[in-house]
Amino acid sequence: MSWYRRLTPLLLALAAWLAQTWWLSPPALAQAGATPARLALVIGNTAYREAPLANPVTDSRAVAEALRQGDFDVTMVENADRAGLERALAAFREKLTRGAHVVVFYAGHAVQHRGRNFLAAVDANIRSPGDLGRDASDFDGLLDALIVSRPASAVVVLDAARDNPWQAALGNRKGLAPIEPLENIAVMAPVAPGRTQAEAPGRTDPSIAEWLKAIRTPGLDMAAALTRTRDAVARATRRKQQVWISSPPAAGLVVTPNGKPAAIAQATRGVIMAPPPPGPQSDQLGPYELSFWETIRNSENPAEYRAYLDAYPSGRFASLARTREEFYRTRGQARPTSPAPAQTASATQARPGATPAPARSLRDCEDCPELSLIPAGTFEMGSNEMFEFEKPVRSVAIGRPFYIGTREVTFAEWDACVAEGGCSHRPSDRNLGRGRRPVTDIHWNDAGAYVVWLSLKTGRKYRLPTEAEWEYAARAGTTTSYPWGNTIDKEKANCVGCNAQPRRQAIEVGQFPPNGFGLYDMAGNAAEWVADCWSESYRSSPRDGSAYSPPGCRERVLRGGSFNNDPRYLRSAARFKYESDVRFYTNGFRVVREP
Repeated sequence: MSWYRRLTPLLLALAAWLAQTWWLSPPALAQAGATPARLALVIGNTAYREAPLANPVTDSRAVAEALRQGDFDVTMVENADRAGLERALAAFREKLTRGAHVVVFYAGHAVQHRGRNFLAAVDANIRSPGDLGRDASDFDGLLDALIVSRPASAVVVLDAARDNPWQAALGNRKGLAPIEPLENIAVMAPVAPGRTQAEAPGRTDPSIAEWLKAIRTPGLDMAAALTRTRDAVARATRRKQQVWISSPPAAGLVVTPNGKPAAIAQATRGVIMAPPPPGPQSDQLGPYELSFWETIRNSENPAEYRAYLDAYPSGRFASLARTREEFYRTRGQARPTSPAPAQTASATQARPGATPAPARSLRDCEDCPELSLIPAGTFEMGSNEMFEFEKPVRSVAIGRPFYIGTREVTFAEWDACVAEGGCSHRPSDRNLGRGRRPVTDIHWNDAGAYVVWLSLKTGRKYRLPTEAEWEYAARAGTTTSYPWGNTIDKEKANCVGCNAQPRRQAIEVGQFPPNGFGLYDMAGNAAEWVADCWSESYRSSPRDGSAYSPPGCRERVLRGGSFNNDPRYLRSAARFKYESDVRFYTNGFRVVREP
């Protein structure tokens, strides 16, 4: 055993070094016994030269005091001019460390321009968009610093949705611009983007008052504090004021710890909020149900889907939950699998020990969509030619080949899912016929039920394509606006203005020439759901081809444009959004299968 004695000190030294490296994830840091940094930035601007305010300084002092009582390192500034605002932001950015718990509070004026928010200094004199760089600070710069620092959990409170005198100079856009969900970073505002909340002099806004009350509660996690704030304001104002929260923060951020030090338990799927009892508050079932679903939606444990169904037997996600419960329960039972008939037929005779090459196209069952094999590769995703949410163009690597539907899922394929009980929704064909027309009037959750049914039926892993996979497959090696070039070809797609006689309806799949990968209708016909959550830009999107899926998102991405869109929306980079539980007569999907 002498070798063991000699090796042990080396292993201990290696473990100690690894524990100190900057790239350890927050969970790893917690395991190593490190205490996460507690950092806060508090800004209260009252003394504006134009449109002065009454409450921000008072409110910011109360917030700063609550945070200091919770042992936060607070960077605070009051009535900051442009230089003072930048100094405070720079000082805060210098303090940010990986795995920290972070709170940012801003009370004052803010303006939006071209989808971005700007925090106004007290000496602001904004007469044109060009003055923003001088008199305001780009809120995205603060978010970028938070994203790069990778906090364990962070919340940003923006008490800034007020009327101000500079709207006319910026296009009369009121309130805040939409803020995309970000991983581990929540943004709270008194009202939703695009809305304003008038200040009552001498009276703290209800959202800030309730949030202060919540964070002063010993042991209350920030995610629960935000939910409590939203619900309390809705009750107190009889829903006249609706607090807006971009997404729940990661668990573990507690402003006021319990009386004695104690480990803050991470939220687990075993602790799920029960639905409220029937009665006058039954209108709160929506938020409770959504919170429940968000805790389990990526689970592979059938018992968790059963728990959801027990609580919400007729819930919004009940059909999907039943399908997933059955799939994961069945998958957990050991059983041999055999190659699908189409794969067996297409496989070539291989010598012993060799791995047969995957088929270029296949169909896993008679009722399954035909699939085409897409090779791995790298491409430039996005576009600088039209919309801000298509930017920035960036290089994305698709590291593994995958199969994607050669055509959009048809009514015939969808009806097979309905017939076998995998899908509960039977959309209308609007008297146009079913068969080989792409199924439409499908929401994102419906599509999720279908791919789970396919996975259960075939023993293969089906899913929706990620946004990156979809664009990579649509481009098929091209860098032009459309798969066929930079101008619309009226005989290459089904859209408004694509043909001499606009159809304004979906037609049978595969009626136009395929792209370079052999895929049909990647432009036009039905708009196609993908896996990703909506984002206002690609700033935070992954570069490895995976889906952008921050917690709590409600809006999902559609690609390809539809028969009811003009050619702009058929570009390979074009993207738009719908809420995931909204059905619309233009929206369908195609599937991806793992090799």
